[in-house]
Amino acid sequence: MLGSDGYPVPEVQRKNSYKVTCPICVSGDANMSVSKKGNWIVRCGTCSIILYLNSLQSINLFRGFQKVINDNPEYQVSHTQLIVENAPDIGQ
Repeated sequence: MLGSDGYPVPEVQRKNSYKVTCPICVSGDANMSVSKKGNWIVRCGTCSIILYLNSLQSINLFRGFQKVINDNPEYQVSHTQLIVENAPDIGQ
């Protein structure tokens, strides 16, 4: 979830760790952490991706995606439906 400043709202338990929406499977259980170098690392337990955001452009694109998903739940449903419909069959 994004705060009013456009950045993810931090989790209370861990410093520099945030709950975000996964850009691949659109799960709301992905975690984003900030490394010592200022890079963002997104980990999703649902689809098992690790996404490294190491430039201002990639971080801003990720923030924009989070805002689109949060502001438009209907788009989230259609986005997820299209991912499922176009997913390859096992073995492809």
